Order: sequence, then C-alpha cells, then structure tokens
Amino acid sequence: MKIYRVTGDSPRWQRIAYDYVRTDSFCFGQKIPMVAEFEQDGPEETFEGILVTEDERPVCGLKISYPRRDVARIERVCTIREKQKSGYGRIMISEAEKWIAEKGYDHILIVSQDRAQGFYEKCGYVLNEALTPLDVWPEDRELPAKPPKHESGFVPDFKVVMVEKYLK
Repeated sequence: MKIYRVTGDSPRWQRIAYDYVRTDSFCFGQKIPMVAEFEQDGPEETFEGILVTEDERPVCGLKISYPRRDVARIERVCTIREKQKSGYGRIMISEAEKWIAEKGYDHILIVSQDRAQGFYEKCGYVLNEALTPLDVWPEDRELPAKPPKHESGFVPDFKVVMVEKYLK
C-alpha cells in the first residue's frame, strides 16, 4: 500500500487515479450521474487530497480544502467498491488528519452522506446538525445558487450531513 498527498503540482496520474475511484464508488456504486459528481470541482491547481494505492492500483481517495482560516474541510471520501469495508478508509482519514495538523489546523469538518456517519463516528467525529456544506464552501469554487437539476432526473437517496473533529 502507498499513500500519496496529492496537490495541484503532483503528477497528473494521481488526480486521474482519484477521479477513477470517485467514478467507481459514486457513479457506478451509487448511481450518481457523472455531471452531478464532477460539476462542482474546483481548479486542478488548487486541488489537495489523499490517494491510496495497492499494487499500483487506486483504492481510495478524498479531497481537502481550507474554506476558512480556522477549519479544514474533507469531502468526496471514497473507496472502490471491491475494497470497501477493508480498513482503507480509516488509514486515509488518519493520513488526512496528519497533513491537516501539519498545516496548523485543528478543526476538521467532513461533508458526508448520512449513511457514512457511523464510520466517521468510529474515527472520532461527531455530527454537527447546525452546519451545512454551504456554510464552509471552498473559496476557489463558485457557490451554487440552488441545488442543480440534472437531465437524468437524479435524486439522491441520502442526506448530506456534517461531522466534525477537533484534533487538540
């Protein structure tokens, strides 16, 4: 297993590998249309995230942003379908927390589907019902005026929740 800290300056294949994991997990695994999954992405040059590989194949990944000086935001946490529930998610979250702490942040918010809330609670996060993802929207991405309507008629079968953790 190899863990990569991916930035806008990283080799392009690392970002492509992360997008592969997202496509497998969200588009194929959860039937989220590609447009819905990828249309809110920020610029590649500001990308920050974690990519985990096994035998030189992508396994899981996540994105990190810093929407305010006092908080780091983790989102689009995903693992390929065949490796889910294999412990990779915990390893990846732990690596993200280390990187975030090295940058001087101690408050982390994770944008999550409600069905993954239990996983994050096992990692030490707690639900914050007072926040929505728009409360901590990354500055390098345009704020959506309203939830987009997709030609496919896609309606999520989950709620978005915010979980948080203080590292200190």
